[in-house]
Amino acid sequence: MINYTFPKLYASHSNVDWTGWIDTSRILLFTLVLARVSGIVIMTPVFGTADIPVTFRALLAFALAVLMAPTQWFLEIREPETLPMYAIVLAAELAIGLALGLGLYIFFNGLELAGEVIGHVGGLSVAQIFDPVSGDNTPLLSRLTHSLALVVFICCGGIRMTLAGLLDTFDSIPLGGGTIPTELGNTLVAILSLSFGLAFRVAAPVMVGVLVSMLVIGLLGRTLPQLNLMSIGFSVNAMVTFGILMLSIGGIAYCFQERIVDVFSLILQTLHANVHAEWLE
Repeated sequence: MINYTFPKLYASHSNVDWTGWIDTSRILLFTLVLARVSGIVIMTPVFGTADIPVTFRALLAFALAVLMAPTQWFLEIREPETLPMYAIVLAAELAIGLALGLGLYIFFNGLELAGEVIGHVGGLSVAQIFDPVSGDNTPLLSRLTHSLALVVFICCGGIRMTLAGLLDTFDSIPLGGGTIPTELGNTLVAILSLSFGLAFRVAAPVMVGVLVSMLVIGLLGRTLPQLNLMSIGFSVNAMVTFGILMLSIGGIAYCFQERIVDVFSLILQTLHANVHAEWLE
C-alpha cells in the first residue's frame, strides 16, 4: 500500500499578510480626489449651506469622489515621504476645491447684500428671520434674493458647470502636485467686485423708486401741511418697494445668470481650466 504525502501549500490564515495586497498608491489617489471634491461640497452655495445635514454632504462628497476617481485611476502619483508632506498635499487639493466654491459663495453674497439694501431703503429692515447659514437674523428680502439666486443657478445648469469645471481641474492641475495658483487672491478680489456690481444693479431700481416716492411725499407734505403724510410714508415706501421688486425680479434673474458665466470664467482660468460652450446650452 502506497502512502501519499501532500505538501503544505498554504499557511494558516493567521499568518497571511493582508497588507501586502493593498495598493497604497490607489488609496492615496482616492484621498486626494476626495479632498478636492470635498472643497466643492463645503463651499458651493447649493450644498454648503447649513440647511443640508453634514452627513448628507459627507456622503455626497464620497459618492462624487467614487465617480471621479476612475478618471484618474492610472495616474502615477509620487507618494509623500512623511506624514506632514502628505498633509500639505492634501491641504493643497482641498484648497483647489475650496477656491471654486468660494468664488461662487462670494458672488451669491452679492444678491444677499442687494436684498439687505432693499430692505433698509424700503423700511423693511425690521422684517427679519433666523438664518441657519450665518446663525444670525437676516432681512426677509435678503433670504428672498438668495433663494432666487439658488433657483436660477440650478435652472441654468450651475451644478453641471461646477462639476464639469472640477473635472477639468484634474487635467490642468494634476493630483499630488501640492501647488496652488498664485493669482487666486486677485481672482477672488475681482469676483468680489462683480458681486458688489451685481448688488448695485439689483438694488438700483428700488432705490430710485423709493427716492422718488419720498420726494413726492415731501412735496405733498409741504403743499398740504394739514395732511399727516409721515404716518403713511412708511406704508407707501413698502408698497413701492414690493411693487418695483416684483416688476424687476425677471431682470434680477437675468443679471445673475449673465454674471455667473463671468465668475466661472475667472475661477477656471485661474485654475488653468477652460469654460466650454456646451456647458451653457
